[in-house]
Amino acid sequence: MSLHASPFHARAAEANRLNAWENRGGFTLAADYGSVEEEAIAARFGAVLADVSWHWRVELSGEQAPAFVARLFTRDAAALGLGAAIEVLWLTDGGAVRGQGTVIRIAMNRFLLAAAAADAEWIENAARLYGVAVTNRTHSAGVLALIGPASGKILKAAGLVDNLPPLSFRTTVWRGLNVSLLRAGLGFEIGCSTDDALIVWDRLRAAGRSYALLPAGQAALDILETESGVLRPVRDYAPACEGFAAMPTPQSLGLSALVDRAHLFNGRAGVLAAGPDMRLAGILLDGDTPRPGAPLLNGSEPAGRTLASRFSPALRQTIAFAVVPETMPDGLLTAGGSAGRLIGLPFLPIPAATETAGPSVEVLMRAAGYLEPGNGD
Repeated sequence: MSLHASPFHARAAEANRLNAWENRGGFTLAADYGSVEEEAIAARFGAVLADVSWHWRVELSGEQAPAFVARLFTRDAAALGLGAAIEVLWLTDGGAVRGQGTVIRIAMNRFLLAAAAADAEWIENAARLYGVAVTNRTHSAGVLALIGPASGKILKAAGLVDNLPPLSFRTTVWRGLNVSLLRAGLGFEIGCSTDDALIVWDRLRAAGRSYALLPAGQAALDILETESGVLRPVRDYAPACEGFAAMPTPQSLGLSALVDRAHLFNGRAGVLAAGPDMRLAGILLDGDTPRPGAPLLNGSEPAGRTLASRFSPALRQTIAFAVVPETMPDGLLTAGGSAGRLIGLPFLPIPAATETAGPSVEVLMRAAGYLEPGNGD
């Protein structure tokens, strides 16, 4: 598989002084910019800027596009108003989870699907049955995620819309550039053409200089999503690949909240026939060593396994996802022979973006030891 440079690669290369790179979705991206811990903590004091251009984005368009998205996804995306978004799953014919993402209605008969893992062949084959066009937008735009309590202030300082409600999308002209803004996931996502990408990066970095804005690599983004309770296919669990696969079901992953069982969607019969709902929970583990796939014991009784596991700089301990029986209460258990505590998600949400994120974010970060003197930009 050939690797692609992100539209922001030139700026990322300038900031990536340790030359730490990784492959996400066929893109070469910064793993970190020198300190994963500093980048993850910066999103809690001020804001970080992360490249999410690698996310798979496809446009679904045509007269039958509303009927298609209504049938494809586990929640009724056809009921969305213009500029509204919704988190969804799509399933195999047997009711297993194939993918997970965000659907945005960008026009009456046009929808945009954004996801952290591609499933092109399945969706293209399904779209042909409805005469719906599927256009891959992944390589035609750059997208930056702006995350943290100072993100609203930064957007305002940059002259961009900063009052988007959650799960909403807008397009605007920003000092001569056509850009899009989506408020979903951990914060705001700013999209632009590949030709305008470096200008957008520079403008946001300049606007964020007074708010301790730092670039963040993919490792910090993974930590922030895990701390916020965001489960991702491929990274955190293995989605189904076969057309009639029956596992993993939404129930078995604790993702039933993304399923409207009264809605008619592909794979619904399999979901209705599957086992009981499980609960997606968090586990706080002793020590700083991640333990993915560790067996869980509630006393002497088996209670499943951990899923993805990472060290949280903010909590100063290892955290992990786990799917447990819905009736299992929070409390002490054993994970891979080590003590752990089962808790509800999120572990630690990102502070809300406001226009009053704090009078001196940079001073707070320096006082906490996360910025060296003279390293605010």
